[in-house]
Amino acid sequence: MGVNKRVLRTLFQSMAIALVAWGIYHSVTKATQQLAAQRTSLAQQSAERLTAAKASSDPQEADRLRDEAAALEHQVRNFWKADPLTLCLAGLCYAAGMVPASIYWRRCLFALGQTAPTPAIIWAYFYGNLGKYFPGKAMVIVLRLAALAPYGVKRIATSLTIFIETLTMMAVGGAVAAIALILLNLDWRLTALAIALLCTTFLPTWPPLLRQILPRLQKGVAPETVAEWTARINWRLITHGWLTLSLTWIGFGLSLMFVLHSSSVADFGSASTTRIMLSAFGACALAVVLGFVSLIPGGAGVREVVLSTVLTPVVGPTAALCAAVWLRIVWLATELVMVGLTGLFHAQSLKRIQLTPPSNPTKTQSQTCTTHRTECRTIVPNCSVPCDDL
Repeated sequence: MGVNKRVLRTLFQSMAIALVAWGIYHSVTKATQQLAAQRTSLAQQSAERLTAAKASSDPQEADRLRDEAAALEHQVRNFWKADPLTLCLAGLCYAAGMVPASIYWRRCLFALGQTAPTPAIIWAYFYGNLGKYFPGKAMVIVLRLAALAPYGVKRIATSLTIFIETLTMMAVGGAVAAIALILLNLDWRLTALAIALLCTTFLPTWPPLLRQILPRLQKGVAPETVAEWTARINWRLITHGWLTLSLTWIGFGLSLMFVLHSSSVADFGSASTTRIMLSAFGACALAVVLGFVSLIPGGAGVREVVLSTVLTPVVGPTAALCAAVWLRIVWLATELVMVGLTGLFHAQSLKRIQLTPPSNPTKTQSQTCTTHRTECRTIVPNCSVPCDDL
């Protein structure tokens, strides 16, 4: 029976990885198609300018059209090029931004009494994030649950922590987008959209409301367990999330700024550093949150439209679309690298545990329990970790 379970688990994980790989392939294909379409559009505009220049009887007008055609032809040859070092810096900023989010998810797990080694939680976070490239975003929950299953975490509690962490992150993103767009004064409709997204994602994590709806959602859980969970979902947890996830959005915004500066066709003109920064932070936050709400795998298409709309007044339409495509490629590559690195660190931590033979198994188990309980109590006072689950 144990063998059958292992086989089924392996088959399930293989199917999940295959589906995620398909989603990643779809995302990369979409980015490639957008770059090709942009090249075709620029080439057509250049040809139209040359045709108009030949037909013009005004020498000055003809010269102007030929200059525009030459500039467009330059963009055709170079619009997709970007500085590799600057793109690497963008990837580092994105990776640094995801770390606070993984730490906050760990805090949410501990708040609901679900404990696992920190390397396992961090790896599960990055591994599960690949599920967003599958339609519906549900694969994120499936992958994280599968990653933490060996540590005996409760599925319902863990799903709830993913719900809290994700929606808090989107609420903070909505706030960042709203503040940036208000200061930029671009379009009141974009600002209204950001505020609406903020309210939509924040309300479900509002502790008084969450305490009311949680007992109705968790009908298969003992009432005393639900009462314990609801007591731990408080303003302290949510406030910590807002502060921690603010660092996440700073990393994301800086990542987009580096992508913009890596472009060979970005024309910042007279835009100040403050305006460029506000545009990058506002565009990034609005694009990610709206892409999440759309439920489209990886927000494909949605992010590009939002980024192009907000960034065009700052860097021009060509650089805006190229930045959107490069941002997707850099973020996807960074996510894959982080899954590999955190997975390697997790595997090494497991190997160290396995290579250390316990002289007294009972004592070792007790020490492990004490360690987990102490770690949990640094976050949640009076945290109780059942030793027989370890």
